[in-house]
Amino acid sequence: MALPKGLRKPQTRKKGLKVLVYGDTGTGKTLFALSFPRSVVLDSEDGYSWYEGTEKAKNLLAIENSQSFSVLEKLLKDLDKVTLDDMDTFVIDSETKVYENIQEALQTIEEKRARQKGRDVLDANLSMRSWGKIKQLAKKLQNRKIMLATKGFNVVSVAQSKDITEDMGNGTRIKTGSEADMDKKAKYDYDLVLRLYTDEDGSYMGEILKDRTNVTKKGDNIKNPSYEIWADTLEGKGNQGKVIEKDFNSDLEKSKEAYEKDVEEESPMKDRVIAFMKKLTKDEQKEFGKKVIELGNGKKNPNDFTEDEKLKVVKFMEEYAA
Repeated sequence: MALPKGLRKPQTRKKGLKVLVYGDTGTGKTLFALSFPRSVVLDSEDGYSWYEGTEKAKNLLAIENSQSFSVLEKLLKDLDKVTLDDMDTFVIDSETKVYENIQEALQTIEEKRARQKGRDVLDANLSMRSWGKIKQLAKKLQNRKIMLATKGFNVVSVAQSKDITEDMGNGTRIKTGSEADMDKKAKYDYDLVLRLYTDEDGSYMGEILKDRTNVTKKGDNIKNPSYEIWADTLEGKGNQGKVIEKDFNSDLEKSKEAYEKDVEEESPMKDRVIAFMKKLTKDEQKEFGKKVIELGNGKKNPNDFTEDEKLKVVKFMEEYAA
């Protein structure tokens, strides 16, 4: 039996490294990001201004200062047009500020809704719908970063650290660890994850939490971590060859369209007709309604139509929308 069409054979190919690095203030996160070659940076904290024009920023090509998700999204779209001749690395520093920007924007919308409904604005919290939107935007952002990496660019996400706590009862919580202050599921998308901290003597240290390159092992603690540790692997023969681009947001849209179509086809005929009519003007609704009743041989409820009559209505809606 032949394998399905569309599958590709494993091969040596050019790919970028997706890195997540997080830690407390003053643990060397920005310096680690600056160690990557030929980088374009979204600087959401104006932290790179202290290094501009110095030897530590020699790899820095360009900077965008913003905390806006929409600005980041546009920048990622614009980077679709560049090639590996133009740059090597894209840095977001920090992801935390962008994630907070999304939450603040949606919180503002929730407060506006509260005012419109006469509720106390102070009681307006992010709804389940807003949290769903946050997850959707975060996933969209992650997919754009993955797509950039499939083109061979390194992607470095810098995040602030957030405590993980455990409820011990009686209102007492204790710290059990730390994690990146960003979308919780994002960490699974990266090839390399490091937690940065400072040693007793003030040295910058990096704890390896994940490394798909196998250059380091989970649990390793490295002094002054930088790009150079992974340079041979990223620039060696094992990471050369054809670039295989993948647009996961496009796949997401296709899945969404297919799902919406399935849901629509499974909906009662009356609901489908009503949903279609909402898109029409009042005059068009009258004309359309008369035709639907005619196709149903005088029956007013589309749910009571025969299968043949329903098919005629579906065909009419398709022709009407064309």
